Amino acid sequence: MRIPRGLDALLPAGTLAAVAAVLAALLLPADTANPIIVLVDLVLIAALTYLFHRTGRVPGLARPAARFWAGLSYALGAYSLGMAVDFTALLVTAVTGREIPMYGAQIVYPLAGLVILYAVFRYPTTTQSRSERLRVGLDVGIVLLGAASFIWYFTVSPRWTPGDNLLWLSDALALPVMVLVAGFGVLRVAFAGAKLLERRTLACFLVCIVVSGFATAVPGSRDRVPMASTVLLLLAQLVSIVGALIQLRATTGGEVRAERRSRRTVSLLPYGASAAAFGLLIIVVAPDLDWRRWGVLVAVGAVMLLVTVRQLAAMRENDQLLAANRVLTEKLRHQAWHDELTGLGNRAQFIHRIAGSGGDTAVLLLDLDGFKAVNDTLGHDAGDRLLCEVASRITGEAGDATVFRLGGDEFVVLAARPADDIARLADRLVAAIAEPAVLDGREVRVGASIGITFVGDAGPEAAELLRRADAAMYAVKSAGKNNWRVSAGA
Repeated sequence: MRIPRGLDALLPAGTLAAVAAVLAALLLPADTANPIIVLVDLVLIAALTYLFHRTGRVPGLARPAARFWAGLSYALGAYSLGMAVDFTALLVTAVTGREIPMYGAQIVYPLAGLVILYAVFRYPTTTQSRSERLRVGLDVGIVLLGAASFIWYFTVSPRWTPGDNLLWLSDALALPVMVLVAGFGVLRVAFAGAKLLERRTLACFLVCIVVSGFATAVPGSRDRVPMASTVLLLLAQLVSIVGALIQLRATTGGEVRAERRSRRTVSLLPYGASAAAFGLLIIVVAPDLDWRRWGVLVAVGAVMLLVTVRQLAAMRENDQLLAANRVLTEKLRHQAWHDELTGLGNRAQFIHRIAGSGGDTAVLLLDLDGFKAVNDTLGHDAGDRLLCEVASRITGEAGDATVFRLGGDEFVVLAARPADDIARLADRLVAAIAEPAVLDGREVRVGASIGITFVGDAGPEAAELLRRADAAMYAVKSAGKNNWRVSAGA
């Protein structure tokens, strides 16, 4: 299904605006180019906000998902407001020559970050227990703190020193903090198993965050336009618009394919973040280390490596135990609801299914005629093979109806069909079961006596339905077997 008309033009229009901003950065003085760049940023963020808003308003969207996208649209709306404030400040600076603080970055951006966190935490995920939520929080915290160490060293500290005005610190922190907050949101979705983002959208958002992170790390000057970071940030916003368009198209068509990441894939990220942070520590302190301190640092690194290997070994063992437990659980669940011999649903499943059946549902109770003689003559193994053959014939004739084996040589068919169709189904079942079967080279024959009742006559009580069908079935046996009859109350 296509997205609403006109939204496909957002990406080409945004690309043209981004090219105009890059040309302004190349050809115009910084005081003139900066307002243009911020204006283009504002337009791109407004387009992304609108896409999130439309995604949250798709008819039929689950309420938690609608709240999530609405929360993100509110957060980007606040971010757009902050950019509008900064755009005004840059215009005033360009016209009057008097520098105005970037209050949008200092005040409004943090509020937008809080709204993003609220939307992310409000969305339900697969983490249920307190220990699972703690694990997710610790994993995300480790990754973000590792990223924060790089942002502080390569982005913030080159632009600000303790002797500078604190307003410059807030300016330096605004974009990196927003990148961290966005990264936190995506990481929580990935770590906590929330099946929300279409996998191509998740990939686009991850690319956007990584590119934005590189943009914040590019050295810049307060006196001229930072060309590299400008291009990277514009590119990141265009990629995020691509992801939002993919998400809107998938949500509109009801075809969201959430990324199924294994627990091991996401659980390795904290270890990678720890290793990267330790590598940064070596880069920072290496010039001042002598051979004694290098020995300590190498030993600490070895300890961290051994602890990591030990944790990974424990994680692998836990994964194996969990996999075995899932297989056993599925096997037990199947055994609880299915007949072991034929694979059909058992009595427990029949009772469960009948409780939700409509009044037009028919219950056909089948009891085999002559099965005991076959079982006594040829043995239980042959009798079991005959039961499997009968189960196959019943299933083949039942079509979309559901077949159960209650035990012994009793079967039940649930079929929501008109009475005339039920009569034809009963005729086909009697005829199919009466066909001869070959067991151990011998031709054997059994018949079927079928009692029929309807849920609308007896109510969805399994015991009463079986009692009525059983009475009709024994009436068939008394009248000569190998036939069917509807219960007297039907």
